[in-house]
Amino acid sequence: MVNTHRSGIKPIKLKPTKSQLNALEKLKRLDSSLHVIWSKRGIPSHLCGILSVEIGKDPERIARKFLLDNFKLFKIKENLKDLTLIKKMDSLGGCHVLFQQFVDELPVYNAFTSVHMDKKNILKKVDVCYYPDLNIEPWEKNILQEEAIRIAIDFLNAEKRLSGKVSGELVIYPKKEKYYAAWKITVPFINPIEEWYVFLDCKNGKILDILDVLLKATGRGRVFIPNPVVALGDSNLTAESEIPDRAYSTVVLKELDGSGYLRGTYVDTCSTPNRAKEQDLTFYYKRNDPRFKEVMAYYHIDEAQRYIQSLGFTNICNRPINVNVHGDFVDNSYYNSDTKELTFGKWYIDDAEDADIILHEYCHAILDEQVPGFGLNWNTCPIAEGFGDFFAACFFAEINDGFNRECIGDWNGIGKIGNCVSRVDSKKHYPDDYLGIDSCDRDGEIWSAALWDIYLRMGGASRIKAKRLAARDNAIRLIIESNFNLNINSKFEDAADAIIIADKNIYDGASEHLIREVLVKRGILFPLVKVEMQAKVEPHAVQPGRILTFSISMMNAGEVDWKRAKVVISIHDEKHIMIKKLIKRINNLKIGERKSVESPWRIPKRMKNGEYGYTVSAYYSRKKIGSETGEFRVIV
Repeated sequence: MVNTHRSGIKPIKLKPTKSQLNALEKLKRLDSSLHVIWSKRGIPSHLCGILSVEIGKDPERIARKFLLDNFKLFKIKENLKDLTLIKKMDSLGGCHVLFQQFVDELPVYNAFTSVHMDKKNILKKVDVCYYPDLNIEPWEKNILQEEAIRIAIDFLNAEKRLSGKVSGELVIYPKKEKYYAAWKITVPFINPIEEWYVFLDCKNGKILDILDVLLKATGRGRVFIPNPVVALGDSNLTAESEIPDRAYSTVVLKELDGSGYLRGTYVDTCSTPNRAKEQDLTFYYKRNDPRFKEVMAYYHIDEAQRYIQSLGFTNICNRPINVNVHGDFVDNSYYNSDTKELTFGKWYIDDAEDADIILHEYCHAILDEQVPGFGLNWNTCPIAEGFGDFFAACFFAEINDGFNRECIGDWNGIGKIGNCVSRVDSKKHYPDDYLGIDSCDRDGEIWSAALWDIYLRMGGASRIKAKRLAARDNAIRLIIESNFNLNINSKFEDAADAIIIADKNIYDGASEHLIREVLVKRGILFPLVKVEMQAKVEPHAVQPGRILTFSISMMNAGEVDWKRAKVVISIHDEKHIMIKKLIKRINNLKIGERKSVESPWRIPKRMKNGEYGYTVSAYYSRKKIGSETGEFRVIV
């Protein structure tokens, strides 16, 4: 440990010394309105005003000279030997020079001194974080970097969520007036994206602190991500199993309101009886503590909402949702569209212990906000259930290298068929496997499987993790966007069209072909029937009694072979009165195959002189799939 002469003593705010005050008075001769903030260590942490009058060319030299001239004011070593230049940056308004305090070649964590000057290199502001009383005692690096990394990964239960290289750096870490030679281990996470610093005493491996790099933590807690079955990679667990510490993850609980309750920007557990309260905002429980489920609900709903916003949707449930994690003793959770509250059931394994179930239920709130009342009838209910399952599966698809990722509720579903509440890889086909009334959950597996197939086709089946992650984001964004196109009575077919519309609106139709293939294969959409057709007539001018020939070229540009098709040629006069209808049969036209047909017609002798029009229409299964128009003249 690197120690200070005040080690172990309760910190006292030091008053400025006489020499410091004299130095400050000299500076105030340049600017009597100089703004000064003193730190508890008895040095100015902030000076703002005119601090120099000399104009120089080298900003670093100017900064060093100022610090040397005022070393007594800042209690810096006279030769600045413990300050190292970190960087020098120009901005639109001037130049900025940054130094860091080093001791025994180790950087002191966050001990930065910055000197700011204008375009003329006149000093205008200085910010100082410096430890003047930091003295080194002999220390030993008993813990090597590899061991420190292992300790950090184990503590955070990060093995299955790492998104990159875990790195380590030796630093001096100040904590409660003590200074430690420590390893700073950087641990990057995925799903959700996080990055943590873990500080360990390099002498004995004791964890000194953990810090969230990406966002300041307003609270901390322990949760399953998403549940112990996936976290441990063990499908043989039961409700009576002893869940080891490595199944838990230490997480940040963002933007709590400071009341001590789990109440924040997007979640409020106020509906929960005997709710958790921790004034230091540290909610470290295990599953045998009823409050553990509150932490689960808060963390996972909050993360889901932030993820949805990261996809571009900032207007869906952008508010606190009330949550009760101690519902009735029935194996059922629900969203109440009247009260806008979520309730999680209790039974063999409580629903709120499984993040799959938490996110599934939250998706009902998402859908209700997009289409009020959606999911409350037998048409829309399977779509709502399927969307909830798809979102949960896709969101957690990369946890533990994708262990059991197609299973929804691996933990909550123990004892059920397949040890899952439901699955997103069902082979069910519509309408053959559609059961209808009273089978909402089972019919929802048709829709979730279709959405999962779209995700896989968009890259979710790739061997490359980066492509799978991109597919996850693109697929979830697509389906959430498509939900805006639904209505209170939408069926599978309507929801399928909604996805195609969404793909055109946000991705310029880049995935339309694969989306159609998936939905056709599931039986939700009919194969796309499409024709490319050209028609012409010869001769353009013809006398009554002569032969007029219609030449038609057609290509099957759809997704299904034509067994029976027909071409109808309708001929009309200038007043659009039908004169003649000709029909040609076209059978067995393969996908991509082209066929040309001719249809001769003798002009009746009674036809009058003038302009005539025609329409060539193609039909397949009684559906009009394309048409062409043209004109010809009869000369008497």
